Amino acid sequence: MNSKTLVAYFTKGGASEEYAKVIAETLTENGFAVEIYNLAHDIPDIEVFDTIILGTGVRMSMVYRPWKKILKQKALSNKHLFMFLSSGMAIEEPDKAVEKFLRPLVEKYNLMPKSLVSFPGKIPEKWAKLDSQKETMKPEKAKAWAQEIARQIQSK
Repeated sequence: MNSKTLVAYFTKGGASEEYAKVIAETLTENGFAVEIYNLAHDIPDIEVFDTIILGTGVRMSMVYRPWKKILKQKALSNKHLFMFLSSGMAIEEPDKAVEKFLRPLVEKYNLMPKSLVSFPGKIPEKWAKLDSQKETMKPEKAKAWAQEIARQIQSK
């Protein structure tokens, strides 16, 4: 497969980074040439990529501002674009998290993503009431989503 894929994320608590790594590994296993970027360090030149997967966390009911910088790039309009977020809301209401945090950005920046998804974020230990709340991450969901992305792109 000749297409280049970018997996770029912004995280504070680490959940989005963990999901981005699972997604990148899964796509690599499916024959994709993948580069992964932490947007806290660098905003990559997206022109060289065919497929772009963008992820962010949510804190205090807002996606991280530095993540929005990449959404402003005009070149996103002619790419295979996929977006994800990790948040506490996605633990119990993943669709609501997408509608609250991602959908407004898609509309604001006039984006045409092929898929929007939310994954359960991490609950800070000081907020977790029970031991069962401490392990909220679901990497298998990110792996399944990445496999679906691979199928979509490979069928084109």
